[in-house]
Amino acid sequence: MSSIDMSGNKITNRGLHDVKGNARKVPCLLSANRYLLTFMCFLLLVSAVSAQEKPRQDFFAASFGEAVGYSYNGVAFGGGLIMGAGTGGALGLRILYVLDDLQISFLEVNVFARLYVFGRYAYSGPFVQLSAGPVMYFDTNPDRSGYGNISAGLSAGWRLLMGRRFFIEPALRIGYPYLAGGSLAIGISN
Repeated sequence: MSSIDMSGNKITNRGLHDVKGNARKVPCLLSANRYLLTFMCFLLLVSAVSAQEKPRQDFFAASFGEAVGYSYNGVAFGGGLIMGAGTGGALGLRILYVLDDLQISFLEVNVFARLYVFGRYAYSGPFVQLSAGPVMYFDTNPDRSGYGNISAGLSAGWRLLMGRRFFIEPALRIGYPYLAGGSLAIGISN
């Protein structure tokens, strides 16, 4: 990167050559700093793009069977549907219909908030769940049919993935007005 002036002497250009026209050695540190700066810019760009990526949003629906202590004489048996969405947890709706041995049926409609133990991006594994909503009692005696109560409880369960989309979910719960219950859900998620 040098040129020759009118007298035939070499002149330096951009400080890459000395007065005699010999090439100067560029310190290796300057080249390493350029590579390091380029690498840091690349990492900054990658982290900015990945920060904009959202974790997987889990939408799920399942049918389940449950045995729950609603009955005066023992356990009521039935089933229902559960639907929810979230990442690291879920918000959703749980509908349960059970019948006891005295022909009294119970319809429970709860909203729930679930938190997976394995972290904020989890959608499987152990979870705890808080649920609340109304429960309606229906008796074969028309005078006692159609009264309701508030239902609230705490559940603990485990979502076991079966392949990419299917899952099995056993859970136990305690609460009011029932004492305890156990369920097994089979469902699908996105």
